[in-house]
Amino acid sequence: MSESYLDRPQDDNTPKAHPAFNRGKVSGVRAMLGVIKNIVDGLDPGDGTNRSPQVEAARRALLVYRDGLIAEDTKQTKTALEEAKKVVANIKF
Repeated sequence: MSESYLDRPQDDNTPKAHPAFNRGKVSGVRAMLGVIKNIVDGLDPGDGTNRSPQVEAARRALLVYRDGLIAEDTKQTKTALEEAKKVVANIKF
């Protein structure tokens, strides 16, 4: 097996990265986009937790932000939530 195919962690996030590193990175981005989309669309009520502490922290922050907008109940907050839903509708998997 050629050395160029071996995993070299020092090359991660560079043009020389192993193909599996880039596949994993894309998969992680898709998963986080799914979390964001579910929150904005109202499909995530905030129950449970995510296994990743970093993703859970971002999820909690977005839930607090969303719930604050809903609680404010003004024309501006309703408009902001509707605009956010239009934006995430463009996220395709």
